[in-house]
Amino acid sequence: MSREKQNGYTITFEENKKEREDQFVVCSYAQKDIGSHRHDFFELAYVTGGRAEHALDGGVQIPVCQGDYFIIDYGSMHRYSGSRDFTLINCLFLPEVIDQTLAGTESFDEILRVSMVRYYRRLPDLVPVNRIFHDDDGEIRACIEKMKWEYENKAIGYQEIFRCQLSEILIRMVRNIVSEREAPAERMHYSGPVRDAIAYLGKHYAKQSVIGDFCGTYHYSRQYISRRFHQETGRTAMKYLQDIRLEKSCELLVGSDLQIQEIAAAVGYEDLKYFGQLFKQTLKMTPGAYRRLANGSAECGESAGRSR
Repeated sequence: MSREKQNGYTITFEENKKEREDQFVVCSYAQKDIGSHRHDFFELAYVTGGRAEHALDGGVQIPVCQGDYFIIDYGSMHRYSGSRDFTLINCLFLPEVIDQTLAGTESFDEILRVSMVRYYRRLPDLVPVNRIFHDDDGEIRACIEKMKWEYENKAIGYQEIFRCQLSEILIRMVRNIVSEREAPAERMHYSGPVRDAIAYLGKHYAKQSVIGDFCGTYHYSRQYISRRFHQETGRTAMKYLQDIRLEKSCELLVGSDLQIQEIAAAVGYEDLKYFGQLFKQTLKMTPGAYRRLANGSAECGESAGRSR
């Protein structure tokens, strides 16, 4: 991969692949400083040694060191500076390596929505792309090394093994984000009123007037709770309630034979049209499409999730 270019250039998959049919490339690099550039592919980078400063889309420089790993989205600008004995394993891949129906996709959010629909519902606004993760137990490096071996040796079925290893890494990233987001309220240093609200909404989400009922039960004004909740969680109480209801509806779509209207009512929405609009706005698909896609992809997703 050439490094002698001006800032703002594009590195293409064509110039990196070794064989015409390649849909992914895995190589080790002794990475030097490199100016801002973008890719026409997705990149999974794992730091195997040294350290450097990494800047994404013109943002602040973030130190990265051994054991850090991250995915760079299609078209995102990034650069490395201050490299000191900096080594990487870079996995460059096209979206169709995950699923042929994704060919031409230029958004990692879209890849997750289609390939991991049963997990995507948990983080519609927090995807693992352009975030720094750390491999505490070495299991991510083991996956990366396996992917590299399969790419270099190209034994029968190497594409499928690569896809499964990549799926495991993505699921582990999603798991980390969900764990952070869904940490118990008491661990998030929320105030008593906000902890009470979170617990109440989680238990009574199906009630039509649940926020008003909470305020009446605990003797808080709605204005006070709304302000405190948003200040401490970054979401309004109504948005938090909607997220719970949509997550529960996803569980019912996958795990029950209830009709969509019955599911809407079970999670607190009597207006089926409004439920459908809210679901599509958040999940980028209708409830019926979600059910079909989730049931169709369950076997692959669960198999990758069980890998170790």
